[in-house]
Amino acid sequence: MSLTKCPQCQKDINSTALFCPQCGYSIKTDPKQKSSDILPPQTPKKQNNGCGIVLLFIGILFIIFLIKTCSETEDHSNSPSETVSQFSKEDSIKNKAKIDSIDQQQKIENEKFLKTKAGKIHKKHPEWSKEDCIKISEHKIWIGMHYDMLVYIRGRPNNINTSNYGDGPNYQACWYDYDPSCFYFDESQIITSYN
Repeated sequence: MSLTKCPQCQKDINSTALFCPQCGYSIKTDPKQKSSDILPPQTPKKQNNGCGIVLLFIGILFIIFLIKTCSETEDHSNSPSETVSQFSKEDSIKNKAKIDSIDQQQKIENEKFLKTKAGKIHKKHPEWSKEDCIKISEHKIWIGMHYDMLVYIRGRPNNINTSNYGDGPNYQACWYDYDPSCFYFDESQIITSYN
């Protein structure tokens, strides 16, 4: 185990530590440290509920239906083919207008979101999901959130303790003026528990 000095308080610390146990300084952000020693932060992956895929599939089927309807030249109602063609063109124009309207509504909703506190957080941290930014704006804490999100809500911790039980370093970050006060995470910086 080799020791290095903390760039902030100059105390001896373990060279594999991500945080100084004395002052809480984040060693990973130290520009003097080699970039090869720094592990890239892993963002929590959200499970896809499949709604987007289902909507995409329905949209493709709808477009195929429109193409098939527009390309049919056979008239089953014994009316002139021009009437069917005119009817299909009108439907196509109406459907395009509906799709444009939906796109416009989504754009307006996104603009409204960006004006909220959660939207401003999402603008600063686009790697965080909109749902996570909403939780952060409400000062909610959850298992699986990233350490950086917790620091965004509370600021730097009062104390960070490092331990190693054989499976790599584990960290305990404590804020004295908050409840819950201590959070636990490993090198992935994903919160695994708190008390």
